[in-house]
Amino acid sequence: MTVDARTWAADHAAALVGLPSGAAVQEVEEAGLRSRVAGPDEMLTLEFRADRVTLVTDATDLVTEVRPG
Repeated sequence: MTVDARTWAADHAAALVGLPSGAAVQEVEEAGLRSRVAGPDEMLTLEFRADRVTLVTDATDLVTEVRPG
């Protein structure tokens, strides 16, 4: 079964915000999705991937935003 990052991120974002990035990455990967972590001032490509969740962190490495793609 293929998991769609848009649906998964919408359903799980609230649970991931506030977690350390390592714990959030583990949750994403256990769902069968790829992950990428971006720091507060880090630039990212806008390439959308249906199998990836982007985790944006603050300066203390806590997740502040969860985005599909």
